[in-house]
Amino acid sequence: MIDIQRGIDLFNDADFFSAHDYFEDLWMDCEQKNRLFFQGMVQISVGSYHLICANYKGALSQFNKGTEKLKNYVPYYLGVNLDKLLREVKLLSFLLEDNSPKTTQIEIEKLPKIEYKKIA
Repeated sequence: MIDIQRGIDLFNDADFFSAHDYFEDLWMDCEQKNRLFFQGMVQISVGSYHLICANYKGALSQFNKGTEKLKNYVPYYLGVNLDKLLREVKLLSFLLEDNSPKTTQIEIEKLPKIEYKKIA
């Protein structure tokens, strides 16, 4: 059984760099069927990290790459509500595409959160 709870907790605490590291470790060691899922989680984490560092172009790029991978696993995968996560990321992507980097301000409450239900 894959334990992703720690990565989710890091992500939801806005420790996106550490979440990226955690998901990357899982990605490197996972079965083939889970590879795109964990790579997508890495990219969403990296995108969120870029976002809080005001690297809006990098955030948008990583969000787009991660979304492309994770959409293959909706609505839920390994207990993660991907429908909800991808909706939140899509909203952020829209804000990033629609505004100039100088005026884009993302409120902390708009940062994506991972809804997770541990599966037995």
